[in-house]
Amino acid sequence: MKPARAAAACALFACCALGAQAQTVAKPDPFGDAMEYALPAGAAILALVHDDTEGLKGLGYTLVLSQGTTAILKPVIDAKRPDGTGEGFPSGHTSAVFASAGFVRQRYGWQESVPFYVLATATAWSRVNTHHHFAKDVVGGALIGEGSAMLVGHWMGPRTTASVGYGGGGAWVRVARVW
Repeated sequence: MKPARAAAACALFACCALGAQAQTVAKPDPFGDAMEYALPAGAAILALVHDDTEGLKGLGYTLVLSQGTTAILKPVIDAKRPDGTGEGFPSGHTSAVFASAGFVRQRYGWQESVPFYVLATATAWSRVNTHHHFAKDVVGGALIGEGSAMLVGHWMGPRTTASVGYGGGGAWVRVARVW
């Protein structure tokens, strides 16, 4: 090969290689997308079956805490996803499903929460398998969801009531507990 051609080939290779990044294309995740809403809805239906309006409020607070924490952390951390886009940590889908499973366990026990945890774990796997998240992202989301359920479950017992409102120029949360 002539030196000029070899130099041109090396230059072309270098230009292509410098701009290349190893990325994966995220695939559609219909299962994970459905579970993000189905598990919270299932937990709400379970609270209604138990005629537990305070538990229904507790589920709402658990999901607000979980999703609020996730929404704050995503842009602050701005971790890359497998496809190269940002805001991968923590997984919002995973935090929602584990918050729902954790709520059911806190409020109604392990027996009723097992199907929720199975579906939550399958959702986390699905998010990694479809290249929307790395494993660390779904573990972080699961910890946030479970932690939110534990925090709310700890202070939202059967002798606790809570309400949320808006007025006077801001939002408020009122929690009352009978000692």
